[in-house]
Amino acid sequence: MVSLRRLAWMCRDLAKHHVDDPDVPAAPDGADGYAEWVQIALILYRVELEKSLRETEDYLNEMPGVLAVFGLDEAPH
Repeated sequence: MVSLRRLAWMCRDLAKHHVDDPDVPAAPDGADGYAEWVQIALILYRVELEKSLRETEDYLNEMPGVLAVFGLDEAPH
């Protein structure tokens, strides 16, 4: 298995490749929620880790380096 940070980069790049506007910030100011690429990347990451949503949230909050790959300060709820 690849490292967790490398896996995060792979998910991020794949998600950005498949959205209309990959340059949108992860959590745009004044917007409800997160950019589409972040949502896709986190879903991919969760599936690859084989974790539940709650486990993934807890897991990510313990890994600031991986959150930084996604441009986040904390895991989304």
